[in-house]
Amino acid sequence: MAVVIGLDAGHGGSSSGTYSINSTKDGLFEKDYTLDLCKRVAKKLNEHGVKTVLTRTSDTNVGEDYKGGAVVKRALICAEAKCNYAVSIHFNGFGTESANGCEVFVPYAEKGAGIEAGYQKYLGEFFKLRAPFARSNSYYDRNSIFDKKLNVSTRKFENYSNSKDYFGFVRTCWEKGISADLLEVCFLTNKKDFETYTKNTEAIADAIARAICEGYKIEWKPKQTEVEKTEKGKFYIAFEEKKKAEEFAAEIGAIVVGGNE
Repeated sequence: MAVVIGLDAGHGGSSSGTYSINSTKDGLFEKDYTLDLCKRVAKKLNEHGVKTVLTRTSDTNVGEDYKGGAVVKRALICAEAKCNYAVSIHFNGFGTESANGCEVFVPYAEKGAGIEAGYQKYLGEFFKLRAPFARSNSYYDRNSIFDKKLNVSTRKFENYSNSKDYFGFVRTCWEKGISADLLEVCFLTNKKDFETYTKNTEAIADAIARAICEGYKIEWKPKQTEVEKTEKGKFYIAFEEKKKAEEFAAEIGAIVVGGNE
């Protein structure tokens, strides 16, 4: 049976989300970046035999009129589709440019991690990433974050708690029997984060899709864009990114010639 993954592109329609350092020039906001990224991730997962369910495919605020709230409605869409796992993809923003990095919010009741460890490994190559942790529903009441950090070596969460999850998408998915995360990819209001993302969008989509695939023991196959046959016993494979070429070369005992970072 095929693995089914729910992808929620945060915000949409009247809910723009955060602005970016470039919003005044290009008119793009968080809702635009989340939708674009979800579509890229879905395509990559589909290419690996993974079925995907997108909570939105256009600039609409799905669930805006739902009495339980948009995030709850989107989680219910994933539940109705019988997703094995769901992730709500967002981008962060802050009033000053100093805030930066990637965050992964997990369910408090989750005891083990595969996908989250992949996020930490692969997204950590691009952004400062705090270990995946949970945020309690009492966050604003107590003015603190109750960390439940991931031990990467054991793929287990430490400081286990029965607290109720703050984020509605994560909480509702878990209540419906679906493992779920909320992923804040980076800060669109931080110059370095923004430039890193816009220059490496495809590679970051790869990182997310790869983490999901490997979490379900699905072999990740680097994209090969071109194969050129040459003299006997030799061939060239062109990759979009040098790093992927180096990883593939290491697996087959080949060498990398030329290319840009």
